[in-house]
Amino acid sequence: MTSLAQHSESFEQIGNHVGILVLHGFACTTQSVQPWAEAFAKRGYTVKMPILAGHGTTPEDLYNTTIEQLVHSATAALEWLQERTEHQVICGFDFGGTIAQHLAQQYHVDGLLLLNAAYQLPAKMLDNVEAIIQSSDTYGPIGTADIKNPRATVYRYDKYPVALAREMIIFTKDVAAQSNRIQAPLLVMHSTDDHVLPPQTVDHLIATASSKEKHLIMLQDSYHYALVDYDAPRIVEQSLYFVKGIDPDRYAQPIEEKQKRKRRR
Repeated sequence: MTSLAQHSESFEQIGNHVGILVLHGFACTTQSVQPWAEAFAKRGYTVKMPILAGHGTTPEDLYNTTIEQLVHSATAALEWLQERTEHQVICGFDFGGTIAQHLAQQYHVDGLLLLNAAYQLPAKMLDNVEAIIQSSDTYGPIGTADIKNPRATVYRYDKYPVALAREMIIFTKDVAAQSNRIQAPLLVMHSTDDHVLPPQTVDHLIATASSKEKHLIMLQDSYHYALVDYDAPRIVEQSLYFVKGIDPDRYAQPIEEKQKRKRRR
């Protein structure tokens, strides 16, 4: 398979005192969340969009990646923001949203935005992975991209390593069990017709998160890859509005040359 490197570039911008961490999904590239990063950067925020470990190249690289390495690549990006900004907000799509929840459980963050994220994995997905595990196959197939707009494209691997999928299932269950540790203001956006991660499990997170401020927006005109689909402008607009509303005055403050102590729960 051809490398996806040309479609996956990390991004960082030094801006104001609010840091925005943008996390892409499993087996896809930063292209799937690039509109988020670009919109926040245009508004003057400090933005970090990493390529998660094992991504943006070939499935073979993902095969040699552990869940710990995936999480570490996101954690390192958050710590990069902590060293440069006073406040941090995490935006996560798909499995990047699961990692975002994990970070919000472990660190003090000022906002959490989730887009078509995994909260509890659907039974059909678990059954499919279990069947592949039982077959002793090394890789499982990734189907057609779940996009409503026929003109849109998303760049992804065409297969995933089964061993890592098993680790992801365990990790997702652990994150879901600790959802009450999430205290940051929370914005959840989920497509009504998401055929990869159906919205039925969204209610569990909304009910159990300890956030005092919780918002749920159901997207009516997109499938799973919503940031490259019809709802992309709405997602960007609501995300900018949410972050600015956390503290309307923060984003205008200039960066100072000082190190900030990392804040961990």
